[in-house]
Amino acid sequence: MKISVLADYREKSSGVPDLLVSKGAILDYGQLYAGDYIVNDEIIIERKTNTDFVHSTITGRLFVQCAKLRKVNMLPLIIVEGNPFDTAHKVSADSIKGALLSVSLAWQIPVILSSGKEDTVLLMLMAARQQLNPPEFIRKTSIKSKVWQRRQHYFIRNLPGVGAKLSQNLLAHFRSIEKIVQADISELLEVDGVGQVKAEKLYRFFRE
Repeated sequence: MKISVLADYREKSSGVPDLLVSKGAILDYGQLYAGDYIVNDEIIIERKTNTDFVHSTITGRLFVQCAKLRKVNMLPLIIVEGNPFDTAHKVSADSIKGALLSVSLAWQIPVILSSGKEDTVLLMLMAARQQLNPPEFIRKTSIKSKVWQRRQHYFIRNLPGVGAKLSQNLLAHFRSIEKIVQADISELLEVDGVGQVKAEKLYRFFRE
């Protein structure tokens, strides 16, 4: 089965999207509300270099990103390329350990370390394959919710002028299809990626 990846357009220059394509993934670009990659509409991945991970810990940006990842109705994952304990930043090892524990325990987002871009791509594809074929004990308890989530995203992204990236933003903002249907134009305009024309189209679609 093909693995589809929606990459944030800011990742183009990183080389990771090209590596994904070379490994057979179907790739598209968009402006994501959270994360850098969405795999098979199920896994949302924030990719960081070791330096960026430490810097975002210092500034607090890491935890803002964690909050966004948790808002999206997908499985979140953070991949850190390189050793976060070996950077130019003068941050104690205990502080970095604290950040890693906070992300893993408080935010309940797994953090995986990779050796570089190639390893990151292999981890992303491995995660996608495991999610396509989960162990039996996981499949029994979660398959219905996963199927339902896929159906929600499929429905939303086929609305007039929406598509994959905007469907994610709409569901992240409103949390349900019902609230999207009931939203007025001003509420739709609050969603990242929705302009006046799209808001009016969606509003009319549900009422005409």
